This record gives sequence, C-alpha cells and structure tokens, in this order.
Amino acid sequence: MPHMRLVDIREEPTTKSGFDLLSGILTEKLATVLSRQEQAILLLNRRGYSSFIFCPTCKHSLQCKNCDVTLTFHKRKGREAPTVNTVSGRHLGFGHAICHYCQAQALVPSHCPLCAGKMIMMGLGSQRLEEELATKLPQARVARIDSDSMAHRDYYQILKQFGEGQVDILAGTQMIAKGLHFPNVTLVGIISADTALFLPDFRASERTYQLIAQVAGRAGRAEKKGEVIVQTVMPDQPAIQLAKAGDFDGFARQELALRQRCKLPPYSRMATIVLRDQQFERLEKAAEQLRQRIDYLLASLDLQAQVRGPHPPLISRIQRFHRLQIVIQAERPSILQTLFQSLRAQPPLRPTVRTTIDVDPVNLF
Repeated sequence: MPHMRLVDIREEPTTKSGFDLLSGILTEKLATVLSRQEQAILLLNRRGYSSFIFCPTCKHSLQCKNCDVTLTFHKRKGREAPTVNTVSGRHLGFGHAICHYCQAQALVPSHCPLCAGKMIMMGLGSQRLEEELATKLPQARVARIDSDSMAHRDYYQILKQFGEGQVDILAGTQMIAKGLHFPNVTLVGIISADTALFLPDFRASERTYQLIAQVAGRAGRAEKKGEVIVQTVMPDQPAIQLAKAGDFDGFARQELALRQRCKLPPYSRMATIVLRDQQFERLEKAAEQLRQRIDYLLASLDLQAQVRGPHPPLISRIQRFHRLQIVIQAERPSILQTLFQSLRAQPPLRPTVRTTIDVDPVNLF
C-alpha cells in the first residue's frame, strides 16, 4: 500500500479567495512527480467551479426554481466578457449556474437582486481544481474527468492518453477512483476527503472510508512506490484516521458497534417510502393517510417495527415535485415483507400521488 499523509487544510494560509484547493505540500509533491516524469491522480468529488453562489450582505443564495438545492456555477471555456447586460440586469458572462438534479440553467447576477451587494462564489469544484493546476503548475498536462467534461469527449480516449504518458495529471470526480491501473502513477491527492461526512446519512463514514481506500489504491501499483496526500478539515475523524492506517478491520468493528447501539443496518432492516406530488397539500394528505394505514397494519398483524415520518427528506423538492418520506425499521426482513404484502392489498391512496418503496435503501436522500 502507498504511504498516506493527512494535511489539515485549516492550517494552510488563506488567500483573497479563501483557501487554495492545492495545499503547499501537495503542490510540492506534484512538482516533484512531474520532474521525475511520473504521473498523478487528483480526486475532488464535486462538479463545476463553485457549489454556492452567495451574497454576504443579506445572505441570499442562488437557488433552483424547480428543486430545493443551490445552483452550481460552471465556467465556460474560451474568452468571454466579464459581464453581460440583460433585461433583468448585469450578469456574469463567463459562465452560468446549473442545477444538478433537473439540469435547469440560469445566468448569474453580478450583484444581489435583493440588496445590490456583490455576489461571491463559495465551495469547490473540479473546474476550479483544473484552473488552479494551470496557475500553479503551468508545465503540467492536465485532463479533467467528470460527467460535464465527458459530455462531448471520449472517456476511454482520455484514459488511453493518460496510459501512454500524454497526460501528466488526471483530475476529476469519483469516476477516476475505481478500477484504474496505471503503473506510472506515484501520487494521489484527495482534495477534500471529508465531503461525504457532512451529509445526514448513517453511511457517511462508510462512504468516506470507501472513497479514500479506493482512490488511494491507484498509486504505486507497480515497481515505483506510491504516496497519497489526503486533505481534510477533520483529520481526527475515525473514518479518515483508519483509512490512513489501512485498518479496515478496525473501521468495521467501530462502525458496527455504533450501528448496533443505534439499531441501524445491518442490525435491523430498513425501508423507505417516498411520496411526491406537485401539490404539497395533496401530498401531505396522502402521506398522512399512508402512515395511518401502516400503523393500523402493524397493530392488527402484531408486527414490531419503528416508523418515522412522514417528514421531508434531505432534498424536499426535485423537478417541481414536493417529497415526503416514511422510514420503517424492523429487526427481521419478514416483518417488512408481511407489511408491504398487506399494504399492496389495500385500495389506492386518495388522493393519488406517486409513491416509491425502497427496501434496504442505499441512501436516505
């Protein structure tokens, strides 16, 4: 396994735009790798240039009109005017904001539409990483791989060029974390290892460990030794520390003990029911009716299960559909099976809304 080193981004010097994506030690390591004519892989699991467009004066942020999420800024390639004038005011001319759920696009106002304060960009993205690499290491040949850059390019052609040594640094999202074998890659940099830890999901630590372990395995796969630089603002978090040590058994023991105390999978079985409709009042009535049916069936069939909701999930509206979620936990899968068999035998909900049942859900978003 490659040698792994943690870098606390909080200790890095700040710039006018905040923290640089590339820490001092990672920049030095990249320069050394280039001088040895070796290659590097950089992972930043965020698309676009900036994930948050924000007014610091009145706290207004640019939101999607169809989904309850903030818009992500994407830069355009080539030379564009700094601003463009439209009927609604002055907007940035070198990019646009996009929703990653419904793909809606919007121009970005240069000044806040509420208070006229200057809008700023916060958060990180793979486009900004590519730009910073061009500034700090102009001699490097960089290729970016994410779902945006691959829309009009061939993924396998980029990998072929990297394998033939025509690309020095491969930067991108989780698309580059799995299954790649390039003997000349001696350095892997994880730009923000703790991104998944901020998500309200009981599998957040598990995903963090997986991602670090997967991308770290891309370095030093042949005769040349590999090194991994893990940048984080939470260096003491157990998932990160145990991933650094390569201690999967220790991570599994710790995570399983926590899951057992909280009665989470695999010590229980879980199912989610997501209801969605464009009219919230109709959705709320249907969700309450479904919860009443679940409570009645559990009592009449003498089934032991814990039911939460209906409540909004992490993203409460997608593509103009409001969403409510019911989460059911039981000790045995047979309990869920009996419950859902009985639910299917019930008459349709009135009012009718779109309903999705997910047994053993991968996430709770």
